[in-house]
Amino acid sequence: MANYVIKEMPEGMGNGKKGRIFPKMQVYTEYDYDKVVELIHNYSPAFSEGTVRGVLDTLSEVMKTYLPMGHTMKIDNLGVFSLALQFSDNPAEGDKQDEPKMKYRRVEAKGVNFKVDKKLVDDINRDNTFERASYNPATTSPYTPEERLQRAFRHIDKHGFITLQDYANLNGLSSSSASRELAKFVADPASGITEKGAGSHKVWVKG
Repeated sequence: MANYVIKEMPEGMGNGKKGRIFPKMQVYTEYDYDKVVELIHNYSPAFSEGTVRGVLDTLSEVMKTYLPMGHTMKIDNLGVFSLALQFSDNPAEGDKQDEPKMKYRRVEAKGVNFKVDKKLVDDINRDNTFERASYNPATTSPYTPEERLQRAFRHIDKHGFITLQDYANLNGLSSSSASRELAKFVADPASGITEKGAGSHKVWVKG
């Protein structure tokens, strides 16, 4: 039995309407690399933990090599991986649509896109039922605002940015509370945090 909670879309996200709700998986644990290796080994004991680590590490190296060459990588029953790009410079506003200058823009990897294999989703739905959790996670964070900001900085140092949901999960806040707090931080130049992007693509970085 899988549990979910009902969340409310923060103002300004999605279609911009207030009050839009959606189901969200109730996450209890984030399994790290070592735990994932252990789970795979337990599921298929014929593969030693060393073998599993070797395959996962090699897969990472192969992706790092071939995704930038313009290849996508499909793993049956899992999904397709492809590279996402972004401009790494910030031209003047008037230059953004200047086609001759566009070819001189610097580009870098933004992340790796993942499109799940429909069979995996179908199998999950076939083998599981989803029930609303009897309670929602606490909306009162055990951390002070300054502690929450420092926790966000540590996340940014590791991942390069933090999303709204990452901030909410990390600090035990609802999405709406996290959104309001991040807006306050961004409005304060001394906070050391700023936002990039808009809508559902908005992230927060050091700045």
